[in-house]
Amino acid sequence: MREAIRSQIGKLIGLNLRYAGRASNLFWLGFGEMISVTRRGKTEKLAEYALDIQCSWRITKDNKILVGSRDFYSPRTGWNEENDDFDWDVQGNNRFDERIESFIENAKEHVTVERVEPDEVGGLKIFLSQGYLLEVFPDTSEDDEYSEFWRFFNRRENSPHFVVKGNGIENE
Repeated sequence: MREAIRSQIGKLIGLNLRYAGRASNLFWLGFGEMISVTRRGKTEKLAEYALDIQCSWRITKDNKILVGSRDFYSPRTGWNEENDDFDWDVQGNNRFDERIESFIENAKEHVTVERVEPDEVGGLKIFLSQGYLLEVFPDTSEDDEYSEFWRFFNRRENSPHFVVKGNGIENE
């Protein structure tokens, strides 16, 4: 598994991190050149490479966690428990939304992938410039066809997605 992951994720070495965000609790990142992509009849500018993460992860710098997967479920700074209902899934409501915005503001187009280190169970470390580190670590023993940890794909080539699951690797 390690070499298959290295072969795919290694394509990111030297590329810029362009953006990051979420759809519910799926964390997505874009790397590489910005290209025009037409989806559902609408043309958008998106990064050539996409990494979608659905397991535990964190971004660190200088031995400090800047943002992590559990931040989806914590309110952002200034949330007033007495006056506000907290709905983590509303964009802008949670700590992730706050922290990733700050990270991308500082990192956008100035952070590149320096190296990658996959492990034998589908996890990986992506070492970024400026001392940033993205760690992806599957944290469940589920090993059925629905236990997707993360996926990687190239929008320019429109090639199959490289999907890491609890039961191995698939190309979808």
